[in-house]
Amino acid sequence: MQSSVGQEVGRILVVDDEATMRRLLEKLLRMEGYEVVLAGSGEQALAELERSGADTVLLDMRMPGMSGLEVCRQIRMHPRSLHTPVVFITALNDRELRRKGMEAGADDFLSKPFDEVELLARIRNSVRVKRYYDHLAHQKEELEMAVQERTAALNDAIARLTRIQVDLRASQEETIYRLSRAAEFRDDETGQHLQRMSRYCQLIARQIGLDEPTCELLRIASPMHDVGKLGIPDRILLKPGRLTADEFTVMKGHAEIGYRILVGSDATPLKMAATIAYTHHEKWDGNGYPRGLKGEDIPLFGRVAAIADVFDALTSARPYKPAWKLEDALNLMRMNRGTHFDPNLIDAFFTALPEVLEIRERFIDAPEAHAELAVATAQ
Repeated sequence: MQSSVGQEVGRILVVDDEATMRRLLEKLLRMEGYEVVLAGSGEQALAELERSGADTVLLDMRMPGMSGLEVCRQIRMHPRSLHTPVVFITALNDRELRRKGMEAGADDFLSKPFDEVELLARIRNSVRVKRYYDHLAHQKEELEMAVQERTAALNDAIARLTRIQVDLRASQEETIYRLSRAAEFRDDETGQHLQRMSRYCQLIARQIGLDEPTCELLRIASPMHDVGKLGIPDRILLKPGRLTADEFTVMKGHAEIGYRILVGSDATPLKMAATIAYTHHEKWDGNGYPRGLKGEDIPLFGRVAAIADVFDALTSARPYKPAWKLEDALNLMRMNRGTHFDPNLIDAFFTALPEVLEIRERFIDAPEAHAELAVATAQ
């Protein structure tokens, strides 16, 4: 039969202990082109939802055995049916009972005897709502798949690391470092950036009195701060000139992408890395991204990584800029005390400046890296 509701046709689960009411609703809905599934009890309804789902549930409020209220509560407790519209059909006009229905998660109510036009209108609306949530879920899946396609090797390695729960720190550190390099190869970062940046983080952590295992963990985790750049399109990530406002908005998304890649692991370094990836572009005054966190609302390790990353970016040559003079870079770091950077942490950075400069000299970029950067800049 040709449906009169076109693309709004959906699957309707009718739940009523009265066979006559079930047949009436089935006939009416099938005439409109809906697929109709019948259930004579709450238990049967939940089993059908678990098996095949539905776009709307028409539910009798009072049934023997499991009541409509309990069925509704069970529907809302299951992730698969969390957004499935539930419309109670009841002969009762009890305001207290309706309040309980809303608390249980009902979306709408119809009174018996119902008006057919009103029933069909509400069904169309509820199916639209369900399709809207389904569309959002589908979009979310597509976005996640797009990121996963760009980071398949990285995600496989992280999943493998999580599954086997590597106990040997040396092996875990090596794995994390290699994964960090995967993102670095797509960007314009210089060869020793990860080595310098991670050791700056470790040094600042020591300076503020964190215990040595935590300092070492920070050194291991911080190289993954920009792993989210794997999800940024090449046309933006590799653009030699200045980004437009829209392009920069896309680029800023690497913080959240990196967090999504890393979050959920049971491995302690990856937990810390997820936090750093998400928060190392936040600013002390609240003008950072992606969430505009302010002050100590920014996790400590994100605040530490922000200082280390900015200092190395300023003092390293990139295709779009030469390295800043050390004095100019340090002046900028001082100027941003209390705006971009945590005042206490930037003070710790300057207290440890001799060790910072030793790290900078120890992990200096190879001459060929500078030559490549010069060629790229000239082009």
